[in-house]
Amino acid sequence: MSSTILARMARTACVAALATTAFAAHATDNPATGKLLFEDTMNQTGLSFTGNCTSCHTNVQNRRAEIHFKTGGGSRDPFAAIDAETALNRIGYALNNVSAMKQFQVLEADQLTDLAAFIADTPKTSDTALSFSASAVNTPTVSQNLDLRNGVTFGQVTVDSVAIGGTGAARFTLKSDTCTAQKLAASATCRATISFSAADTAGYSATLTMTMHQGSSTTKFTRTVALDGAVGVVTPPPSGGNGGGTSGGNNSDEGGGALGVAWLGGLAIATALLRRRQGRATR
Repeated sequence: MSSTILARMARTACVAALATTAFAAHATDNPATGKLLFEDTMNQTGLSFTGNCTSCHTNVQNRRAEIHFKTGGGSRDPFAAIDAETALNRIGYALNNVSAMKQFQVLEADQLTDLAAFIADTPKTSDTALSFSASAVNTPTVSQNLDLRNGVTFGQVTVDSVAIGGTGAARFTLKSDTCTAQKLAASATCRATISFSAADTAGYSATLTMTMHQGSSTTKFTRTVALDGAVGVVTPPPSGGNGGGTSGGNNSDEGGGALGVAWLGGLAIATALLRRRQGRATR
């Protein structure tokens, strides 16, 4: 391997590490500030660009839809529950690979994370999955709470329904529901409470679906949470001299994942940080 390639690899690793640190350090990302940056980029930054973020993406719903599709969502959903890190990675990818976006490389790291926070600012559930373990057959579990929180900038959301469906739906009970028919203002929350019971020790699964709409829109969207439950069974220790039991193995899927988009996103954030530092050094 040539020294040039090795040098490039070293620089890439360096900037990726720097970007990861920047993302972790900026925990107070602000979707309200990100909204202003997205819709009025030039005036909010005081910098000269050929346009605002809306010049390319029209609105944030368009950007969410594209991110959802390009990160394996299967559809262009303008109401998708995108997390801020995914949004930031896609911003970084665009800054490095889309010609019209390269002018925004001068934005600072906190501005980029605020933009990502705005893109990700949709209603979200407190968990994406709930697991239940009953102590005995026909004995309900302790109820678990599931909260739905509206975004800061998303606008009013009306929850149309909360329902449990799927093959094992009959084993799960919606004990209480403060969400259905509620109109959630910015950052407001509601709660559904669920329990599980079964007449045997088989495993059961279902899905809790919250259906809602934004403002006066007639377009409905959902948030789904996977439910699984079983009656816990105590397994006696093996007899004889062989010891029994199973050995713990490493899951080959843990810790992996594609680095391409994330590293490119990191590169963009690192570039913003380095330019900011160089500007300060020359003052």
